[in-house]
Formats: sequence, C-alpha cells, structure tokens
Amino acid sequence: MSIPSLSLEGRVAIVTGARRGIGKDTALVLAEAGADIAICDLVADSGELAAVAETIKKMGRRVLACKADAKSKSDISSFVQKVIDELGTIDILVNNAGIGAGTGPPEPHKWEEQQERREERTTWFNEKPRIGMFQEDDWDAVLGTNLKSVLLFTQAVSDTMVKKQKGAVVNVASVVAFARGPSNLSAYNISKRGIVNLTRGLAADLGRFGIRVNAIAPGGIETEMMRYIWGVPERLEMMEPKILLGNKLLKPEACAHLILFLVSDLASYITGQTIVIDGGLTVSTGM
Repeated sequence: MSIPSLSLEGRVAIVTGARRGIGKDTALVLAEAGADIAICDLVADSGELAAVAETIKKMGRRVLACKADAKSKSDISSFVQKVIDELGTIDILVNNAGIGAGTGPPEPHKWEEQQERREERTTWFNEKPRIGMFQEDDWDAVLGTNLKSVLLFTQAVSDTMVKKQKGAVVNVASVVAFARGPSNLSAYNISKRGIVNLTRGLAADLGRFGIRVNAIAPGGIETEMMRYIWGVPERLEMMEPKILLGNKLLKPEACAHLILFLVSDLASYITGQTIVIDGGLTVSTGM
C-alpha cells in the first residue's frame, strides 16, 4: 500500500493575510512542500510581505506578492487574475486574512492603544449590556475582513478549480467560534462561527467538483493578535497551564503544518470539517 505524499510540487497556492503570523508560516511551509506561492495582505508597505516573498524566492519557488483588501471584491478579482496570469493556475486557497477589531490589523506600535480599548470594553461589560458597545463600522470591518472575504476569495478561485475538477481550500477560524454565553456578542467570535458554517456550505456545494473545503480553529497561538496575553506576564502565567501539551502558547507554524496536511493528498477524503488546534486549551477550560 502506498502512502499519499505531502508534496505540493507543481501546485500554486494563495495565502491571504500572509505578512506575518499564521499566514506567513503557512506560505513558507507550503513553499517548502514544493508549491509556488501567491501572497497578499492589506499592509504591503511595511516590508514584511516583501520579506516573506524574498524567503520563498530563495527556496527556488515562484512567488507573487500584492497588496489586497480582503473585503474588496474588486481587489480580490484583480489579485486572483494576476495569480492566473503570472503563475498559470490556482490549486490551493488559504483564507487567513483577519482582524480582531474594526481598528484594523493588530500592530506592535498600536499595542498600548489597543490595551486601553480592551480595558474600556471590560469596564463597560462589567456595568452595562454588551449590545451597547456595538458600533456599525466595527461590525462591518470585522465581518467583512474575516467572513465575507472567505466567500469572495473562494468564489473568485472556484472557476479555475472547477475546470481542473480539483482544489483545496482551508479557512482559518478560531476556537472562539465555539464560545458560549455573552462572548457570542463579539463581532470577532461571530465572524469565526460564520466561517465554520460557511466552510460546511462551501464543502457541500463544491465537493461534486472535486474541491475540498475545510477550516482550522486555532487557540492559544503566539501571534500579534494575542499579544494581550503573551505581552502581559500575569496573563501569560494564567494561560499557559491551561494548554495541556507543552504548557506554552503554540507557534504559528503548528497551524501551518495542519494546513499543509489538509491541502495535501493525505487529506483527500476530508472536507467540510473544522479541526481545532489548541494544545488542549478548550479541553482544559471546558469551552
């Protein structure tokens, strides 16, 4: 009996939100597995996206790096067409782009400002209903970037994958998709739950064309979005014992390895699933 390979030789992968964190590590891991890579991000002038592209080039892979707003249909259409024109096809899509709040992607230089906003929300939640904190602009930005982008990007690549009668899509959700109680009144949590449901719907729709659609639900990952945990020693000391495997926050590459499995031939009969990757965090907390 032969074992299917993890090799992605000859395939072209798109990774959104790829300048750092899970997106960056996923782009690098897929390139290491043999794929040519197209990466995009809302922020392209910081040098981070270009650095990822340069690393991929040094691996001997073809690479395309562009600025794109994941909630803009025109940006997505232009980017996808450029991928087809320059790299020839699309075999893999990783929908990773995401933000935690309407203020945009978490940035190191904005951390103190974001901490103040977090503390304001905590004070509000202790005294008033959460619904009063909802802002329309915040809702639209988070749901647009995190959820609508999954639909628009998948729609944009679907024609190419349907013609090939083969393709793999992985969406990045979160363990907070399964939160209970008042936490469900977070635009971020709602967007991630939406990804879980959308993944199932897309899998059911595209499966007959040989296209697999799955999601991962990370938790306790050392990314900029979780700086509010690892950047505060007291919070980190409370969090790490709850991660059963290793008692440490997971590195983004752990998610990248799971994504590699899901887009490879080893996962050829897996579709419509959301796989939690959190080192046992949800088990220990009863989430």
